[in-house]
Amino acid sequence: MLSLDVVKLAERVNAESLLGSVASQLLIQGNCLYESSQSPDKLKRICPNGEISEGYFRGDDFVIERIFASPLKR
Repeated sequence: MLSLDVVKLAERVNAESLLGSVASQLLIQGNCLYESSQSPDKLKRICPNGEISEGYFRGDDFVIERIFASPLKR
């Protein structure tokens, strides 16, 4: 049976989170990331194309109310 050191795992997750490596990897893989916004009941969304927006979910759709950064042009 595999043994797991929960404290070491938590420390690693915390360190990678602070460095942004987990977020960077998820964005590279094509995922949008969501985090709580300073506005009540809103989420901030960061997309792989560089768009940063704020909004909320209506069913499975993310409704954008405000755009902070437009997509990166290549």
